[in-house]
Amino acid sequence: MERVDTAGIVGGGVLAEDRQQGDWERRIAQRSEELYRERIVQRLLLAWAVPGNLLLAAVGATLLALSTSVVPAAVTFVIVAASAGVAAVYVYRQHFKVRAVDTDLRALEGAHRDMLLDELGTGDLLDAHRRYRAQLPELIERYRHEARSDRWKDSALQAVVIGGSIVAATATATAAAVPEIRWFAIGLSLLVAVSAAYAGYTKHRDRAAAWQETADALEREYESVELRVGRYRRFGSEREAYAEFAEAVEALRAERARRLPSGVNDGLMQ
Repeated sequence: MERVDTAGIVGGGVLAEDRQQGDWERRIAQRSEELYRERIVQRLLLAWAVPGNLLLAAVGATLLALSTSVVPAAVTFVIVAASAGVAAVYVYRQHFKVRAVDTDLRALEGAHRDMLLDELGTGDLLDAHRRYRAQLPELIERYRHEARSDRWKDSALQAVVIGGSIVAATATATAAAVPEIRWFAIGLSLLVAVSAAYAGYTKHRDRAAAWQETADALEREYESVELRVGRYRRFGSEREAYAEFAEAVEALRAERARRLPSGVNDGLMQ
């Protein structure tokens, strides 16, 4: 009777699974790196669009104040208008590039997670807790995305407030000699006041800190339960450790909901 080399079959299956897992991780890593590069470009464009153009406007107002001729200032303001238009176009295009790469990355991560969840099964409570842990990286990434979004909103508002204040002060001083820019100075001062009030009301900086803090805490729990470190060191069985893990994660999510009642939908199993 012909013998079947089961060890070879099992070994081949394990190697195939390892290769498949490595392929998923490689594709996700490539997309993550691409998203990182596109976001750097987006940040540079935003820096050009807001603080950069405000600085050019301040230069134009200064030239208008110091020069007896309006030609240098007029040329500078034309450059500012053209720069703002071009920057708006590139920022718009880059937004959709970042959105496309981010969508692809989320789709890859979702497919990878679904594959892992299928392998875990749904036999008992321990399997449910394992599935719960497998879904956690997506939640962590959502929280970090919210943190990045709030940080950028806060940075944009602060740039408008600081840059606008400088330009408004220069324009106000210039208005004594050039009455034509008085309404520009008034409008810019109003924009600065509204931006400052809105920043104080929305508290984007505090929200970003809360999102990031929760994401970091969830990531620590995610790693600790697998390595049996921290609070999970005292458990002798996997079932007890994962039960404690689920309770800890739920506590962190509840704390996040208390601090940020208008947050995103988690999407984890309840």
